[in-house]
Amino acid sequence: MLHRAKPILFTILFALSWTLPAGSTEDAPGRILGGSVNSPIRIDVFSDFQCSACREFFLSTVRKVLKEYSSKDKVCIVYHEYPLAYHEYARDAAQYCEAAYRMGVQTLLPVMESIYVDQASWAQDGKLEDSVAKALSPEDFLKLKDIMKDPTINEAIEKEIRFAVKKKITATPTLIISYPGKQQRVEGLVTYLVMKQFIDSIIK
Repeated sequence: MLHRAKPILFTILFALSWTLPAGSTEDAPGRILGGSVNSPIRIDVFSDFQCSACREFFLSTVRKVLKEYSSKDKVCIVYHEYPLAYHEYARDAAQYCEAAYRMGVQTLLPVMESIYVDQASWAQDGKLEDSVAKALSPEDFLKLKDIMKDPTINEAIEKEIRFAVKKKITATPTLIISYPGKQQRVEGLVTYLVMKQFIDSIIK
């Protein structure tokens, strides 16, 4: 699994392209963070909250893509949980975010951001609750804690893991980028500049 930020050259994105099989993204799990199923580009992100490269990718690339492209329905970003077994608190983080997602994407995004920002701290002691609490109002935090009691929270994470295994995901972050007639798979950190160049080359 990838642990360190590893920028991907723009040319690699094109070298990894192949024809997209019809219906390959149907009935797949995942959370749409921005954009829609009608966006011309779809980016499926397989990620682990305790992965440093995943942290950098979310904070430096995903947030900007959401603002510049997803808000205009040009890029659909679908986030998939893939907590690695040897990351002690990654599954806990995934469960908090599954609960937040059930309250809506506008609740989920600040929770994701806070968890990633505080990664270095909670990765040492597992105190994720502090990071989640500061991203929400007291009322919403209590609601989230109640949702966390639902056993289907963990079932949703297990479903995501099975999906990642089925897709033969072996590193985080891994991106599957789909656009008309094509699909590309990229492992590792993609900087915003590289991603922007790629997106602009597709939607021109």
